[in-house]
Amino acid sequence: MAGRILNRRELREQNDQAEQAEAGVTDTAATLILTEGVVERKSGAAAKVRKPRKPKTPPRVRALWCIYDGGMKEVALFDYNQRSAAEAKLAAMLDKKKGAFFLQIVKQPMPAAEPAAAS
Repeated sequence: MAGRILNRRELREQNDQAEQAEAGVTDTAATLILTEGVVERKSGAAAKVRKPRKPKTPPRVRALWCIYDGGMKEVALFDYNQRSAAEAKLAAMLDKKKGAFFLQIVKQPMPAAEPAAAS
């Protein structure tokens, strides 16, 4: 059978000291290499100045009232200023048909404006 290690703390301290000694040697060499690299980089060409990106304009959207059925399918669309008409249609559908219907506001991208024809 192998012998039992009696004092693990002493072995641990010896190991830590050896690691610190190796790390000290590699750290000094690494700092020398890094400082040389920095000097070379500074003596080279100047850093390029980047232009800031132009922020993208968010797309224009319009608000609509939409009546959905239970399966989240659009049943009817109304302009934002026609809420009373949308609520009347919803009430009629709830009375007339089985199933669940509800009213919700929806935002859709605005259609592209056509250029006016030059006459």
